[in-house]
Amino acid sequence: MTYADHRYNQTWLHTQIAIAEYLDTLSELTARLDSLENFAALCHDRGVKNRKELLPDQDSKAGFYVIPAT
Repeated sequence: MTYADHRYNQTWLHTQIAIAEYLDTLSELTARLDSLENFAALCHDRGVKNRKELLPDQDSKAGFYVIPAT
């Protein structure tokens, strides 16, 4: 691998890192959009007009809550 320094210079390395970061960001954005689409479908199926209708009341105990599936 002694030829690697000549073949893969700093510009190439930085380009590969930038591409990897771009693809990682794109993957995260896609996952967020998928979950948003699922949430919008849940709201539509339940006839919810405001996301707050699905959230626990302000008087509820603090903790984790799960939205039941239909």
